[in-house]
Amino acid sequence: MKNLLIAVLLLCPLAVVAEDYDYDNGSYWTVTGVDTEPGHFDDYMSDLSNVWSKSLKMMQDDGKVLSYKVFGNVNAREDEPDLWLMVEWKSAADMLDSPREYFDDNAEKLFGSMDKSKKAGEKRGKIRTIKGTSMLRELTFN
Repeated sequence: MKNLLIAVLLLCPLAVVAEDYDYDNGSYWTVTGVDTEPGHFDDYMSDLSNVWSKSLKMMQDDGKVLSYKVFGNVNAREDEPDLWLMVEWKSAADMLDSPREYFDDNAEKLFGSMDKSKKAGEKRGKIRTIKGTSMLRELTFN
């Protein structure tokens, strides 16, 4: 009984501290800035609609992705991207630790073969430049 009382007293401060936080940790997001080449904005948006969104829908169906969005940078300053691509992941592990074979299998489903997937990636690379990708953790206020 004495050990139980000591354990309860030791854990009580932890419960009080946990309640003192004004926020909770939320889901993980990847945010990618993309610049489109002049004259290819619509081409890239079409590619996003036909490939990117379909691949993310597949990952949603598998429970890895919670949501995804595209934002246009309305008043882009010099060196800012034209678009922000945002993906909300169920967990960091789903984003970072999924085996390469999982993504290869999805690419084959989308394109019919890895060779066609590679060629589509090369074509996409000619109409856009990735400015950078960040991994963020959403914080929500209590």
